[in-house]
This record gives sequence, structure tokens and C-alpha cells, in this order.
Amino acid sequence: MPEEEHVSQVEIFGERYTLRAAEDPAYIRRVAQYVDTKLYEVAKGAPAMPAVRMAVLTSLNIADELFKVGEARERETAAALAKIAELSQSLDHVISARA
Repeated sequence: MPEEEHVSQVEIFGERYTLRAAEDPAYIRRVAQYVDTKLYEVAKGAPAMPAVRMAVLTSLNIADELFKVGEARERETAAALAKIAELSQSLDHVISARA
């Protein structure tokens, strides 16, 4: 059964958008606010930049954040797995010594 679609009204960089999504409208508004904030950060640094270039630069900045978070998660997962393997090996040694 398909998920229910919600309609949300958001404003990004002074433009109103009607969005349809399965996600909760509050979540969609948070995402839109994040994008709006990022666009205004870029605009502050280059107020005369054309809107399309500003949108592309903002998209690249957001994608960079996403990639960095993903890479950090991969490093943390690898570190956790290495620690689990180390603890498992230590536990195996303790169990073997008692046998």
C-alpha cells in the first residue's frame, strides 16, 4: 500500500513552493529551512551572484556536508568493528584459558 502523501508549503530564498512528500510536513519544513539558510549564507558571501549559480554552489556545499558525514560514519563503523573484533578475540582467549 503506498504511503500517504502530504502537501507542504515552504519558502526558500523568497520563493514559495508547494511540495508533496510521504514525509511529515514538519520534517519537510525543517529541510526547506536548512536549504534556505544555506542559500542565504552563500548570498551573504556573494550578493551579486546569479540565482542559478548561487543554487549550484549551495547544492555543492550541502553535498560536501553529506559526503563528509558519510565518510565520518564509515570511519566510526570501521573503528567500532575493529574494537568488536579485538574484544571478541580477548574473550576467546579468556574462554580458552578457562577450558
